[in-house]
Amino acid sequence: MPLRSFLVCLAGIGCLFGATGILADSIRIAQQGRSAFLFSLLSGMGMSILWATAFLRWMPKTMLLVIILQFPVLNMTLTPYAYRHWSRTLAAPELRSAFVLHQIVALWMVIAGYVCFIWFFRLEGRRFFAAHTEIKLASDIQRTLVPTIELQTSGFEFYGRSIPSGTVGGDLLDVITKGNCFLAYVTDVAGHGVPAGVLMSMVKSAVRMHVDSKGIGDEGLLEALNNTLQPLTSATIYATFAYVASNGDGQIAYSLAGHLPVLHFRKAESRIVRCRVENFPLALFPQVEYARQILTCEPGDILALITDGLTEVFNRSGNQLGIEHIERTLIECHSHPLPEIAAVMMRNCERFGAISDDRTLLLVRAKG
Repeated sequence: MPLRSFLVCLAGIGCLFGATGILADSIRIAQQGRSAFLFSLLSGMGMSILWATAFLRWMPKTMLLVIILQFPVLNMTLTPYAYRHWSRTLAAPELRSAFVLHQIVALWMVIAGYVCFIWFFRLEGRRFFAAHTEIKLASDIQRTLVPTIELQTSGFEFYGRSIPSGTVGGDLLDVITKGNCFLAYVTDVAGHGVPAGVLMSMVKSAVRMHVDSKGIGDEGLLEALNNTLQPLTSATIYATFAYVASNGDGQIAYSLAGHLPVLHFRKAESRIVRCRVENFPLALFPQVEYARQILTCEPGDILALITDGLTEVFNRSGNQLGIEHIERTLIECHSHPLPEIAAVMMRNCERFGAISDDRTLLLVRAKG
């Protein structure tokens, strides 16, 4: 909470509890004096502000000190002393004047507290709606950047879906096709929220610009992305990346930048091959060279690119779901439509445990 809002909130709390102290003091109005009256007012305001500060800032050690100050010091020592030495028995006219004074001061303290809280709500409301608008804008941008993908070429079919864990996620997927050539990728940006959304847009723009200038092939793709992103990001912001690409010759080039392996379901053997390439994530270090590999995709084979939101799911016992459920689903459901395969994988996560990260998958199947 900003300091200005915090101080306004404390002022409102102090006024309201100061009024409460005055009203409580009215019980002993027959034994009253100006000094005792001011003591009740200031002690009520002071203790309420101390309590509020300790709770709002969550300072347990300070709470212990406030408890000691409230009960042994104030209630049991200072208050009896104030009424014993700073007050006197009031005559009837003085009693009436003291009663009127109590009511007037209490009324104005309540009004002052009300004004402070209205001011506080206005300050925090403006800040909340500004942040809410920013998050909504980032969420709208993400929906535009990461739509559900369902398309086909003459040789391949694609299905991709990303489900953010919060309002704004950090995962991105895209498929770029030209004839029977394609580039398909997923990326996982470190973190969530607006900074992740900004880096996602940078990644997608950089990939599209590389394809426009160099063609749909993957040569130099990761190097170009890293050289573009690294000077524009801080040391704590990076992205993992996985892609598969084809020039239409039946060979699939793939590479990883600190990402989970590409899962290759080989229909002829009914087994999964984990395709790995050891590379650094994007945007961490300048002038990095990235290795790539080649695989052959036969008719009916499926390639799965996923993010760790589909594997790092934990149940109540602390067990991790892992990557095996993705492999098992590919083997058991390989003949199903790609959206059905993806739906099974998503349900496996939801049934296993609480979802704490974005879930993104991209399935590519070679046509028979």
